[in-house]
Amino acid sequence: MGSKFNFACPACDYSAMVSGKRDYGMVAVVKTMVCQDCQELVDVLIGRYGKDGPIGDSDYDQDLGVCPDCKGQNIAPWPEEQPCPRCESPMVVDPDGLEMLWD
Repeated sequence: MGSKFNFACPACDYSAMVSGKRDYGMVAVVKTMVCQDCQELVDVLIGRYGKDGPIGDSDYDQDLGVCPDCKGQNIAPWPEEQPCPRCESPMVVDPDGLEMLWD
């Protein structure tokens, strides 16, 4: 089961509910990335059943590496330092912890 947390930027008030890393549920494998097109922090589909990469199902594979918000492909892994995609200040996870479990 995957998990999502609320990350917030104290400098510009931007926030996003994302896993914050590579994560997976029963079927989907995602990785938190920065979409350069819409400047959003998003969990991008990168695989299925615990494995990264295409599986040979064109309907499923067409969504790999695509921003779920704007459908753009100009995405980059979110750096380990977890900077805000809008102002580059460090983001922090909500101190209340886990926001959502997903499957």
